[in-house]
Amino acid sequence: MPKSLRLGTELEKTLDRYCTETGKTASTVIRESVAEYIVRRRRKTPAPSAWELGKDLFGADRSPSGQRNVSGRVKQLIGGKLRAKHHR
Repeated sequence: MPKSLRLGTELEKTLDRYCTETGKTASTVIRESVAEYIVRRRRKTPAPSAWELGKDLFGADRSPSGQRNVSGRVKQLIGGKLRAKHHR
């Protein structure tokens, strides 16, 4: 079934150069491109959520001793480290 599309000057020049280099017709390149595009879009999974992107990092704020809520005790923990390092 015939279709018509507008490529724009630059894309048309790029397509012409590609066709000259490969020996393929513009119709063949466009047909292959559309088919490949559809396959990739169907295969594509939805974008991962923020939770999925960071799930391996959640809970990483635990202290070496395994204590939780490090972020809520930052000043206390830093103070302890500084006192231990600069013992007077």
